[in-house]
Amino acid sequence: MLYKDLISTYGSSLAGKSKPQDDPVWNLAWSEARQDFRSNAMDALQQAKVFLLDHAAAYADTLHDANKDESRATGQAAMSYLGEIALPAKVTWVEFDSGALGKSRYERGSSVTVHDDGPVGSGLRGYLIDDRNPDHLRIWMFNPREGSKIMDPISALLVKRTGSGDLDYGDVSEDLSRSMVDFRVRIGNPIEKIEALRHIHRVETGYDLFLPFALFGMLNSPDLGGIIPTPEETFTAKEGKTARKFGKSWLLGAQKSHLTIRIGPKAAAHMKERQARRDFEREMQAAWTGPVRHWVSEHERRYKSGKVILVKGHQRGHKPLPGFATRVMGPRDDAISSEFHLPSCPEKE
Repeated sequence: MLYKDLISTYGSSLAGKSKPQDDPVWNLAWSEARQDFRSNAMDALQQAKVFLLDHAAAYADTLHDANKDESRATGQAAMSYLGEIALPAKVTWVEFDSGALGKSRYERGSSVTVHDDGPVGSGLRGYLIDDRNPDHLRIWMFNPREGSKIMDPISALLVKRTGSGDLDYGDVSEDLSRSMVDFRVRIGNPIEKIEALRHIHRVETGYDLFLPFALFGMLNSPDLGGIIPTPEETFTAKEGKTARKFGKSWLLGAQKSHLTIRIGPKAAAHMKERQARRDFEREMQAAWTGPVRHWVSEHERRYKSGKVILVKGHQRGHKPLPGFATRVMGPRDDAISSEFHLPSCPEKE
Protein backbone atom coordinates (compact mmCIF):
# COMPACT_ATOMS: atom_id res chain seq x y z
CA MET A 1 0.00 0.00 0.00
CA LEU A 2 1.12 3.55 -0.74
CA TYR A 3 -0.23 4.53 2.67
CA LYS A 4 2.24 2.21 4.38
CA ASP A 5 5.11 3.40 2.16
CA LEU A 6 4.42 7.04 3.07
CA ILE A 7 4.22 6.31 6.80
CA SER A 8 7.51 4.42 6.62
CA THR A 9 9.32 6.98 4.43
CA TYR A 10 8.15 10.08 6.26
CA GLY A 11 8.63 8.51 9.70
CA SER A 12 12.20 7.50 8.89
CA SER A 13 13.07 10.94 7.53
CA LEU A 14 11.63 12.82 10.52
CA ALA A 15 13.51 10.47 12.86
CA GLY A 16 16.78 11.07 11.00
CA LYS A 17 17.03 7.45 9.84
CA SER A 18 16.35 7.71 6.10
CA LYS A 19 18.87 6.61 3.48
CA PRO A 20 19.61 8.57 0.28
CA GLN A 21 18.62 5.67 -1.98
CA ASP A 22 15.27 5.34 -0.20
CA ASP A 23 14.46 9.05 0.12
CA PRO A 24 16.48 11.24 -2.29
CA VAL A 25 14.12 14.20 -1.87
CA TRP A 26 14.80 14.48 1.86
CA ASN A 27 18.53 13.78 1.70
CA LEU A 28 19.27 16.05 -1.26
CA ALA A 29 17.05 19.02 -0.53
CA TRP A 30 16.24 19.16 3.19
CA SER A 31 14.71 22.40 4.38
CA GLU A 32 12.61 23.61 7.28
CA ALA A 33 9.68 23.98 4.88
CA ARG A 34 9.99 20.32 3.84
CA GLN A 35 10.27 19.22 7.46
CA ASP A 36 7.11 21.19 8.29
CA PHE A 37 5.26 19.63 5.34
CA ARG A 38 6.22 16.09 6.26
CA SER A 39 5.44 16.64 9.92
CA ASN A 40 1.96 17.93 9.02
CA ALA A 41 1.44 15.16 6.45
CA MET A 42 2.50 12.49 8.97
CA ASP A 43 0.09 13.87 11.55
CA ALA A 44 -2.73 13.79 8.98
CA LEU A 45 -1.86 10.28 7.77
CA GLN A 46 -1.87 8.89 11.29
CA GLN A 47 -5.31 10.39 11.95
CA ALA A 48 -6.83 9.46 8.58
CA LYS A 49 -9.63 6.99 7.97
CA VAL A 50 -8.12 4.78 5.25
CA PHE A 51 -9.90 3.42 2.16
CA LEU A 52 -8.39 1.15 -0.50
CA LEU A 53 -10.34 1.03 -3.77
CA ASP A 54 -10.21 -2.31 -5.55
CA HIS A 55 -12.26 -2.56 -8.77
CA ALA A 56 -14.45 0.15 -7.24
CA ALA A 57 -12.12 2.78 -8.72
CA ALA A 58 -13.12 1.75 -12.27
CA TYR A 59 -16.77 1.59 -11.18
CA ALA A 60 -16.69 5.14 -9.76
CA ASP A 61 -14.97 6.28 -12.95
CA THR A 62 -17.87 5.01 -15.09
CA LEU A 63 -20.14 7.23 -12.99
CA HIS A 64 -17.76 10.08 -13.81
CA ASP A 65 -18.04 9.34 -17.54
CA ALA A 66 -21.82 9.41 -17.29
CA ASN A 67 -22.01 13.06 -16.19
CA LYS A 68 -19.09 14.56 -18.15
CA ASP A 69 -21.15 15.41 -21.24
CA GLU A 70 -23.73 17.23 -19.15
CA SER A 71 -20.95 18.97 -17.27
CA ARG A 72 -19.47 20.31 -20.52
CA ALA A 73 -22.89 21.43 -21.76
CA THR A 74 -23.73 23.39 -18.59
CA GLY A 75 -20.23 24.60 -17.77
CA GLN A 76 -20.54 23.32 -14.21
CA ALA A 77 -17.78 21.35 -12.48
CA ALA A 78 -18.46 17.60 -12.63
CA MET A 79 -17.94 17.44 -8.87
CA SER A 80 -21.02 19.61 -8.34
CA TYR A 81 -23.28 16.82 -9.65
CA LEU A 82 -22.45 14.74 -6.60
CA GLY A 83 -24.13 17.32 -4.38
CA GLU A 84 -22.92 18.17 -0.89
CA ILE A 85 -20.94 15.17 0.30
CA ALA A 86 -20.57 14.30 3.98
CA LEU A 87 -16.96 13.27 4.55
CA PRO A 88 -16.56 10.08 6.63
CA ALA A 89 -13.91 11.67 8.88
CA LYS A 90 -12.02 14.90 9.45
CA VAL A 91 -9.05 13.36 7.62
CA THR A 92 -9.38 10.63 4.99
CA TRP A 93 -6.99 8.68 2.81
CA VAL A 94 -8.27 7.08 -0.43
CA GLU A 95 -5.91 4.93 -2.49
CA PHE A 96 -6.21 3.11 -5.82
CA ASP A 97 -4.10 1.57 -8.59
CA SER A 98 -3.57 4.29 -11.20
CA GLY A 99 -2.20 1.79 -13.76
CA ALA A 100 -5.24 -0.50 -13.49
CA LEU A 101 -7.57 2.49 -13.75
CA GLY A 102 -5.75 3.75 -16.86
CA LYS A 103 -6.11 0.32 -18.49
CA SER A 104 -9.82 0.25 -17.67
CA ARG A 105 -10.31 3.72 -19.18
CA TYR A 106 -8.51 2.79 -22.37
CA GLU A 107 -10.33 -0.51 -22.84
CA ARG A 108 -13.77 1.01 -22.41
CA GLY A 109 -12.97 3.99 -24.66
CA SER A 110 -13.28 6.75 -22.07
CA SER A 111 -13.13 10.24 -23.58
CA VAL A 112 -10.06 11.03 -21.46
CA THR A 113 -8.07 8.51 -23.57
CA VAL A 114 -9.13 9.86 -26.97
CA HIS A 115 -5.60 11.09 -27.80
CA ASP A 116 -3.72 8.13 -26.27
CA ASP A 117 -2.06 5.26 -28.12
CA GLY A 118 -2.38 3.00 -25.08
CA PRO A 119 -3.26 2.99 -21.38
CA VAL A 120 -1.92 5.94 -19.38
CA GLY A 121 -1.15 5.77 -15.67
CA SER A 122 1.21 3.88 -13.42
CA GLY A 123 1.89 3.27 -9.77
CA LEU A 124 -0.43 3.77 -6.83
CA ARG A 125 -2.31 7.03 -6.33
CA GLY A 126 -3.52 8.31 -2.98
CA TYR A 127 -5.58 11.29 -1.84
CA LEU A 128 -5.06 12.80 1.60
CA ILE A 129 -8.15 14.94 2.27
CA ASP A 130 -7.89 17.19 5.32
CA ASP A 131 -11.09 18.86 6.56
CA ARG A 132 -9.75 20.23 9.84
CA ASN A 133 -9.66 23.87 8.65
CA PRO A 134 -13.12 25.53 8.76
CA ASP A 135 -12.30 27.83 5.83
CA HIS A 136 -11.18 25.29 3.24
CA LEU A 137 -10.60 21.66 2.38
CA ARG A 138 -6.94 20.79 1.74
CA ILE A 139 -6.23 18.02 -0.77
CA TRP A 140 -2.85 16.41 -1.35
CA MET A 141 -2.50 13.89 -4.17
CA PHE A 142 0.42 11.44 -3.97
CA ASN A 143 1.39 9.55 -7.11
CA PRO A 144 4.98 8.26 -7.21
CA ARG A 145 5.55 6.79 -10.65
CA GLU A 146 6.86 3.26 -11.11
CA GLY A 147 10.51 3.09 -10.11
CA SER A 148 10.37 6.53 -8.46
CA LYS A 149 11.07 7.25 -4.79
CA ILE A 150 9.80 10.83 -4.94
CA MET A 151 6.85 11.03 -2.59
CA ASP A 152 6.15 14.72 -1.96
CA PRO A 153 3.47 16.37 -4.18
CA ILE A 154 4.45 19.57 -5.94
CA SER A 155 1.24 21.31 -4.86
CA ALA A 156 -2.03 20.93 -2.99
CA LEU A 157 -5.55 22.10 -3.80
CA LEU A 158 -7.53 24.28 -1.42
CA VAL A 159 -11.30 24.13 -1.93
CA LYS A 160 -12.85 27.15 -0.23
CA ARG A 161 -16.09 27.01 1.75
CA THR A 162 -19.06 29.31 1.37
CA GLY A 163 -20.55 31.28 4.26
CA SER A 164 -22.92 28.37 4.93
CA GLY A 165 -20.00 25.94 5.13
CA ASP A 166 -20.58 24.18 1.79
CA LEU A 167 -17.65 23.43 -0.53
CA ASP A 168 -17.40 25.90 -3.43
CA TYR A 169 -15.95 24.01 -6.40
CA GLY A 170 -15.73 27.28 -8.30
CA ASP A 171 -13.36 28.76 -5.72
CA VAL A 172 -10.26 26.58 -5.72
CA SER A 173 -6.67 27.72 -5.28
CA GLU A 174 -3.34 26.00 -5.64
CA ASP A 175 -0.80 25.82 -2.80
CA LEU A 176 2.60 25.37 -4.45
CA SER A 177 5.35 23.48 -2.60
CA ARG A 178 8.40 25.72 -2.83
CA SER A 179 10.57 23.00 -1.30
CA MET A 180 9.57 20.57 -4.07
CA VAL A 181 10.32 23.20 -6.72
CA ASP A 182 13.73 23.68 -5.08
CA PHE A 183 14.35 19.93 -5.29
CA ARG A 184 13.51 19.93 -8.99
CA VAL A 185 15.92 22.81 -9.58
CA ARG A 186 18.65 20.99 -7.66
CA ILE A 187 18.37 17.87 -9.84
CA GLY A 188 18.63 19.99 -12.98
CA ASN A 189 15.04 20.28 -14.20
CA PRO A 190 14.53 23.41 -16.36
CA ILE A 191 11.76 25.80 -15.31
CA GLU A 192 9.68 24.73 -18.33
CA LYS A 193 9.64 21.13 -17.13
CA ILE A 194 8.79 22.17 -13.58
CA GLU A 195 5.86 24.22 -14.86
CA ALA A 196 4.70 21.28 -16.97
CA LEU A 197 4.91 18.89 -14.00
CA ARG A 198 3.02 21.38 -11.86
CA HIS A 199 0.27 21.71 -14.47
CA ILE A 200 -0.05 17.94 -14.95
CA HIS A 201 -0.21 17.38 -11.18
CA ARG A 202 -2.91 20.03 -10.81
CA VAL A 203 -5.07 18.62 -13.63
CA GLU A 204 -4.69 15.00 -12.49
CA THR A 205 -5.50 15.95 -8.91
CA GLY A 206 -8.69 17.72 -9.93
CA TYR A 207 -9.79 15.07 -12.42
CA ASP A 208 -9.41 11.97 -10.26
CA LEU A 209 -10.72 13.68 -7.13
CA PHE A 210 -14.15 12.64 -8.38
CA LEU A 211 -13.33 9.05 -7.35
CA PRO A 212 -12.92 9.53 -3.57
CA PHE A 213 -15.90 11.89 -3.47
CA ALA A 214 -18.04 9.39 -5.40
CA LEU A 215 -16.94 6.80 -2.84
CA PHE A 216 -18.03 9.05 0.03
CA GLY A 217 -21.39 9.55 -1.66
CA MET A 218 -21.90 5.79 -2.08
CA LEU A 219 -20.96 5.13 1.54
CA ASN A 220 -23.74 7.53 2.57
CA SER A 221 -26.39 5.92 0.33
CA PRO A 222 -28.86 3.39 1.82
CA ASP A 223 -27.64 0.50 -0.36
CA LEU A 224 -23.97 1.64 -0.41
CA GLY A 225 -24.31 2.29 -4.15
CA GLY A 226 -23.43 -1.29 -5.04
CA ILE A 227 -20.08 -1.40 -3.21
CA ILE A 228 -18.90 -3.74 -0.45
CA PRO A 229 -16.59 -2.24 2.24
CA THR A 230 -14.48 -4.91 3.97
CA PRO A 231 -12.32 -4.18 7.05
CA GLU A 232 -8.75 -5.46 6.65
CA GLU A 233 -5.53 -5.30 8.63
CA THR A 234 -3.08 -2.61 7.50
CA PHE A 235 -0.12 -3.43 9.72
CA THR A 236 0.22 -7.05 10.81
CA ALA A 237 1.07 -8.17 14.33
CA LYS A 238 4.51 -9.14 13.07
CA GLU A 239 5.09 -5.67 11.62
CA GLY A 240 3.99 -4.13 14.92
CA LYS A 241 6.39 -6.34 16.86
CA THR A 242 9.26 -5.37 14.55
CA ALA A 243 8.37 -1.67 14.89
CA ARG A 244 8.49 -1.89 18.69
CA LYS A 245 11.79 -3.78 18.58
CA PHE A 246 13.51 -1.16 16.42
CA GLY A 247 11.83 1.89 17.90
CA LYS A 248 9.74 2.82 14.85
CA SER A 249 7.12 4.74 16.77
CA TRP A 250 5.69 6.28 13.59
CA LEU A 251 4.41 2.85 12.51
CA LEU A 252 2.86 2.20 15.91
CA GLY A 253 0.97 5.50 15.71
CA ALA A 254 -0.55 4.78 12.27
CA GLN A 255 -3.95 3.29 11.53
CA LYS A 256 -3.99 -0.46 12.19
CA SER A 257 -6.79 -1.26 9.73
CA HIS A 258 -8.46 0.06 6.60
CA LEU A 259 -11.54 -0.54 4.48
CA THR A 260 -11.05 -2.28 1.12
CA ILE A 261 -13.86 -1.24 -1.24
CA ARG A 262 -15.00 -3.88 -3.74
CA ILE A 263 -17.95 -3.87 -6.11
CA GLY A 264 -21.03 -6.00 -5.54
CA PRO A 265 -23.35 -7.70 -8.07
CA LYS A 266 -25.31 -4.48 -8.70
CA ALA A 267 -22.20 -2.47 -9.58
CA ALA A 268 -20.76 -5.33 -11.68
CA ALA A 269 -24.02 -5.54 -13.65
CA HIS A 270 -23.93 -1.78 -14.23
CA MET A 271 -20.39 -1.93 -15.63
CA LYS A 272 -21.24 -4.90 -17.87
CA GLU A 273 -24.37 -3.20 -19.23
CA ARG A 274 -22.51 0.06 -19.83
CA GLN A 275 -19.73 -1.71 -21.72
CA ALA A 276 -22.27 -3.56 -23.89
CA ARG A 277 -23.98 -0.26 -24.72
CA ARG A 278 -20.67 1.40 -25.60
CA ASP A 279 -19.69 -1.52 -27.86
CA PHE A 280 -23.03 -1.23 -29.67
CA GLU A 281 -22.67 2.55 -30.07
CA ARG A 282 -19.13 2.11 -31.38
CA GLU A 283 -20.27 -0.42 -33.99
CA MET A 284 -23.11 1.85 -35.11
CA GLN A 285 -20.82 4.85 -35.36
CA ALA A 286 -18.28 2.90 -37.40
CA ALA A 287 -21.04 1.81 -39.78
CA TRP A 288 -22.73 5.20 -40.24
CA THR A 289 -20.21 7.96 -39.54
CA GLY A 290 -16.86 6.50 -40.45
CA PRO A 291 -14.15 8.84 -41.77
CA VAL A 292 -14.77 10.16 -45.27
CA ARG A 293 -12.10 9.45 -47.86
CA HIS A 294 -9.45 12.17 -47.48
CA TRP A 295 -5.74 12.81 -47.91
CA VAL A 296 -3.36 12.58 -44.94
CA SER A 297 -0.11 14.50 -45.46
CA GLU A 298 3.28 13.06 -44.61
CA HIS A 299 4.01 13.57 -40.90
CA GLU A 300 5.97 12.29 -37.91
CA ARG A 301 4.35 10.15 -35.25
CA ARG A 302 5.96 10.43 -31.81
CA TYR A 303 5.45 7.86 -29.07
CA LYS A 304 5.85 8.30 -25.32
CA SER A 305 8.67 5.75 -25.40
CA GLY A 306 10.70 8.20 -27.49
CA LYS A 307 10.28 6.34 -30.77
CA VAL A 308 9.64 8.53 -33.83
CA ILE A 309 8.40 7.18 -37.17
CA LEU A 310 7.71 8.90 -40.50
CA VAL A 311 4.22 8.30 -41.86
CA LYS A 312 4.10 8.83 -45.61
CA GLY A 313 1.22 10.64 -47.26
CA HIS A 314 -1.77 8.40 -47.95
CA GLN A 315 -5.49 8.25 -48.50
CA ARG A 316 -7.62 7.44 -45.46
CA GLY A 317 -11.25 6.55 -44.91
CA HIS A 318 -13.79 5.44 -47.50
CA LYS A 319 -16.07 6.95 -50.11
CA PRO A 320 -19.39 8.15 -48.69
CA LEU A 321 -22.45 6.03 -49.36
CA PRO A 322 -24.83 7.68 -51.86
CA GLY A 323 -27.76 9.47 -50.30
CA PHE A 324 -26.23 9.90 -46.82
CA ALA A 325 -24.90 13.10 -45.30
CA THR A 326 -21.25 12.71 -44.26
CA ARG A 327 -18.70 14.59 -42.23
CA VAL A 328 -15.12 14.11 -41.07
CA MET A 329 -14.90 13.73 -37.31
CA GLY A 330 -11.93 15.03 -35.31
CA PRO A 331 -10.85 14.75 -31.67
CA ARG A 332 -12.39 17.09 -29.15
CA ASP A 333 -9.86 19.46 -27.65
CA ASP A 334 -11.72 19.56 -24.32
CA ALA A 335 -11.64 15.81 -23.74
CA ILE A 336 -9.30 16.21 -20.79
CA SER A 337 -10.26 18.85 -18.26
CA SER A 338 -9.91 19.63 -14.61
CA GLU A 339 -12.93 19.04 -12.43
CA PHE A 340 -12.56 22.50 -10.92
CA HIS A 341 -12.52 26.02 -12.28
CA LEU A 342 -8.88 26.59 -11.36
CA PRO A 343 -7.05 29.84 -11.98
CA SER A 344 -4.39 29.78 -14.66
CA CYS A 345 -0.75 29.38 -13.67
CA PRO A 346 0.93 32.71 -12.92
CA GLU A 347 3.63 34.00 -15.22
CA LYS A 348 7.12 32.69 -14.47
CA GLU A 349 9.29 35.10 -12.60
